Amino acid sequence: MSQPILLIIGAGPNIGASVARSFASKGYRIALASRKTPSYEIKDSLHITVDLANPSQVPSVFDTVKQKWGASPSVVVYNAAVFFPDQGEDVLSQFDFKKFETSNAINTTSVISALQQSVAGFKTLPASASKTFIFTGNMLNSTPAPGFLLFGAGKATTAYFIRHLVQQKSYQGDGIKFYYTDQRQSNGAPMGTGVEGDAAGVEYLKLAERPDQGPWDYTFVKGEGYKDFSSAN
Repeated sequence: MSQPILLIIGAGPNIGASVARSFASKGYRIALASRKTPSYEIKDSLHITVDLANPSQVPSVFDTVKQKWGASPSVVVYNAAVFFPDQGEDVLSQFDFKKFETSNAINTTSVISALQQSVAGFKTLPASASKTFIFTGNMLNSTPAPGFLLFGAGKATTAYFIRHLVQQKSYQGDGIKFYYTDQRQSNGAPMGTGVEGDAAGVEYLKLAERPDQGPWDYTFVKGEGYKDFSSAN
């Protein structure tokens, strides 16, 4: 059997690097898609340049992986994000539609394109393949926070897409799984800027190796795994 492929879209030095190393240790080939060349090295990995502010570039990322290695990724991690803070409390009078378009493109529209491409590729893989799509989220899909209007809107929209796909069982018969991940502190509080790449590396690999669909809103704590914080949101 050929090596499985992990594609990370948004291959940053924290979560991106840790997830790549975690999967590489299990024999995955690693494809990294980002605007700039990653600052870290993964042996025999493939880097693909992409500007996610332009969602039309997403299909070419998947095409490049297939052309290089002759198969589609069996696991896709969408880890890219852009954050524009609110400009004061009167957010509507100062609303910047250009920033909204960019935020929406990176945090939602390119994700939907990646979902579309992932599913098309998953359907070409054998039944034994992982067929897992993971989106790096946070608690903004369920809990609004001051200063995060655009960022939260993007996370919430993408979370709804993933929830819909899972709850409608749209691709369950194809063995395809979808997750919105959200690292939390042990008391359920958000991690903020303290998200830990090594924790994501452990949990994302668990999700990829899990044969069935787990909780779509995968809230987890480092060293403890999944914890249901829905009552605390």
